[in-house]
Amino acid sequence: METENINFEHSLPIQIRFNDLDVFSHVNNAVIQEYFDLGRLHYLQKVLEGELKTGRDTLIIASIKTDFSEPIFLEDSMVVKTSVFQIGNKSLQMVQHLYDMFTDTVKAECKSVMVAFDKANQKSTEFPGRWKQNIIAFEENVIVEQG
Repeated sequence: METENINFEHSLPIQIRFNDLDVFSHVNNAVIQEYFDLGRLHYLQKVLEGELKTGRDTLIIASIKTDFSEPIFLEDSMVVKTSVFQIGNKSLQMVQHLYDMFTDTVKAECKSVMVAFDKANQKSTEFPGRWKQNIIAFEENVIVEQG
């Protein structure tokens, strides 16, 4: 699926701090990954209504890929946009854009696969139906794999 045309229903403003910068005066790539982590956490807390903290099941990252397009500077006005674009039997696929509101550009993109995980048994598990329902209700065009 092309992820460039996703309608992002969730966004989180990012405060860039001086200590986020590297010796070239732009945000360090490792810190950019932390911005994506914040966006992912806020998305999941909102859509799954806090169940990741209290329930038996959680989500763990199985795969993550980040592409960096342009440097981010201290004065940039950034927001992390997050969307789940596909749900399977045990996993989901998420895309995130680090978006500059002033220049209207995507400066980095992160694609990740998260797997449903049973904390008590320490193994992957079926994706909870209530989570699927919440994501489908929140997202406009999520693909749900059958079978």
